[in-house]
Amino acid sequence: MRLMVPSVGTPIGIRDILQGLSGDEDLPEVFRRYTGVKYCYFTNSGTTAFYLILRALRTLSSRRKVVLPAYTAPSLILPIRKAGLRPALAEVSLDTFNLDVDRLEDYVDEDTLCVVPVHMFGLPCDMTGVGEIARGKGAFVVEDAASSMGSELNGRPTGTLGDLGFYSFNRGKNLTTLTGGCVVTDSDCLGDAVEGQWRKLPRPSGISRLLIPAKTVGLALAFRPLGYTLLYPIVVRFKYTELHTDFEPLAYTEFQARMGGSLFMRAGEVFRTREENGTFLYNSLSGIEGLKLPRIPPNSKVAFNQFPILLEDEAVRDSLHLRIRKELGLETTLLYPEPIHRIYDLGYDASRDPFPNSTYLARRLLLIPTHPLVRREMLERVVELIKGHLSEGSGACCRGGT
Repeated sequence: MRLMVPSVGTPIGIRDILQGLSGDEDLPEVFRRYTGVKYCYFTNSGTTAFYLILRALRTLSSRRKVVLPAYTAPSLILPIRKAGLRPALAEVSLDTFNLDVDRLEDYVDEDTLCVVPVHMFGLPCDMTGVGEIARGKGAFVVEDAASSMGSELNGRPTGTLGDLGFYSFNRGKNLTTLTGGCVVTDSDCLGDAVEGQWRKLPRPSGISRLLIPAKTVGLALAFRPLGYTLLYPIVVRFKYTELHTDFEPLAYTEFQARMGGSLFMRAGEVFRTREENGTFLYNSLSGIEGLKLPRIPPNSKVAFNQFPILLEDEAVRDSLHLRIRKELGLETTLLYPEPIHRIYDLGYDASRDPFPNSTYLARRLLLIPTHPLVRREMLERVVELIKGHLSEGSGACCRGGT
């Protein structure tokens, strides 16, 4: 039996689960120390955390436009609309795989409430450039650090470089407590505004609170290759295969706070392994024809959520994705199949593509796992397979979009 290695994974142990049931560690307090911020508010998801931020900002401004990358999680549209605000998209860069800061000014105006730089795949966005443009128009900067926990820019954690930031502790993130999210800020004014919204969150139902420990045990087993292989027929039912249409804003549970506090004692090791695995892949795959890698920002530390590679040919991307799974048992992912403007009707002209780079990225990205449960030998085999596959295939240099 060939064991399958999942695309995501956090090494949750029995001690962490027991701590969740009766421990004394507290993730909100531990996380506040890690980020170095004054205010830290935990929720049931990163989506809820973003929603709280938007609701808070609405109490401070009459502006209604939220600018975010055209290629990012489509679920970000839900809290924007639920908060009564209007999403507006901005183009991404094929060099950084993040917001194209050189074009950002074209999308920010006097009705912009906030700009949302997303640190995709753990790669820090150019926060200096984003901040100058946003604040030049009087807009807030709200960092989406959902996939970049553990990454740093200029010695500071991503998520703490804007006016506010939010994180996710969902099962596919750099550290998971099954579900969960968090808002951080250093501003007294913004902290008070967020707290006013946070205190309104209802607690999950009693049944939900009882199920979370049981689901966490299942998740801990499924993260490991043997468990994932044996439980795959069950696990596959919980994978996201359809577009989310709504979310329920709820409070974080005590079990998750205690378990997360225990887990975070090993966070440095988890983040370091993600960085080392990503660095190995970067060094091993640099300069290969038909494949493009993102530019790593200077003075940054990248805790890769997954390692992104951009293939020139869609068909080559798709065949490589299937081949890695079939021959090595490693689950690579394609992430979002289309950019946001091709998923939601946001009023853009359908006769032409206003965000060609985002479309190009969505259709040619392949993500390689970097979590601590992926062995280095597996990554070495992935590198050799990719090199062999591309030498057999197209071979042309990746040209990119506009």
